[in-house]
Amino acid sequence: MDFYRVMVSFGKRKLFACGCLAEMINYNRTSCPSCGIEWAMPDHNKLFNDKSWNMKIYMSRDHYADFIASDLPGSGIVSEHAKKILMENFNNTIDFGNIEMISFRNLTDQKLKEIRDDFGYAAVKKIPNDPPQYYRMLLKQGADLDFEKSNIKLILDCHKCGRKNYDRPRDTGTSSNIYIIESTWKYYDLFHVEGKGNTIFCSERFIDIYDQNKLTGLEFEKVQTVR
Repeated sequence: MDFYRVMVSFGKRKLFACGCLAEMINYNRTSCPSCGIEWAMPDHNKLFNDKSWNMKIYMSRDHYADFIASDLPGSGIVSEHAKKILMENFNNTIDFGNIEMISFRNLTDQKLKEIRDDFGYAAVKKIPNDPPQYYRMLLKQGADLDFEKSNIKLILDCHKCGRKNYDRPRDTGTSSNIYIIESTWKYYDLFHVEGKGNTIFCSERFIDIYDQNKLTGLEFEKVQTVR
């Protein structure tokens, strides 16, 4: 079995829309009495596993792909059409969380000012009214990495706060140093692996279904397999 790293495409001749957060994500600073590490992050479970969280996004333009990039790497945002295809073919692999789609007319004056200050007036003018519905994919851990071959070391595993830290090579955008252990694969066709953050991986079957249904917005790069 071959596996692939899943990457969002921003479009070639015409840029695809991105999903931009319309709300602030609270980063809470936590100090663990066991490991002594003080760190700030949002509730990871809320971001990537909680179905009930109603993530709010606006679209950066009106050229829509089935899979889109967002301000939250690895959040896996998909169109209604893609959701239907995924549910028909991968119902043991993927669950979905809601997204509240925010149109231009619903953005507050303060938010519009922030967008103008950060990206200019042109960016504000591209925000569409009545964007199509998108959903968050909720994925499982589907296989193990060969940490040694992938040059990844687990340097902190706190059983009190659950924090894990890894020493790993800087992500260069290539998959030449990613080794998945085939025997650990749980037969999920779209999945995460421990040690690679929120990077999404897929099977050959996922790419076949993606191509057959002419879905848009993704690129794939083959990773190494330990048999």
